[in-house]
Amino acid sequence: MNVKSKIDRYAKILFSISDTSEKSESIENILNILSILCNKSQNFKQFLLTKRISSNLKKEILLSVFKDLLNESQIDIVIYLIEGIDLRYIKLINERYKKLISNSRGNVKVEAVTAKQLSDIDIADIQEKINSKISGSVTILNTIDKNIIGGIKLKVGNTLIDGSIKTKLDKLKQSMINNK
Repeated sequence: MNVKSKIDRYAKILFSISDTSEKSESIENILNILSILCNKSQNFKQFLLTKRISSNLKKEILLSVFKDLLNESQIDIVIYLIEGIDLRYIKLINERYKKLISNSRGNVKVEAVTAKQLSDIDIADIQEKINSKISGSVTILNTIDKNIIGGIKLKVGNTLIDGSIKTKLDKLKQSMINNK
């Protein structure tokens, strides 16, 4: 099984056990903490990954370390993660899990790539037009890319709507080359 499939599978397993919003927030909190700690401390990551320390001892250690952050049921989830999930990919699993939760709540994230910063009115107008086409709440992230010259590129999930001047000029150039 390739890495992407593993990440997808692990995120979907976690998503399937997060049947309430309380559980999903709890799992999201745990994944965030583990992601940050594994990223910041190679020793912590090795502690979680090692098979030399029993799950019960890890649970005791984690309970004492995280007593102010996590309750015992959350520590049980951490132990489940340690035993059942490849924690080398915890950051990617966390990102995928967040996408699954966001999609289940009907949240749609849209990246609007423009040559200059969009005004609040422009963002609201784009949001309104997208809301009329889909159900759910839309969040727009405006990214600046001077290379597109003008116009806008909208990225909605895996769909790209390219209305940039650069792309139009490139297409015009290509059609002129092909017509020679």
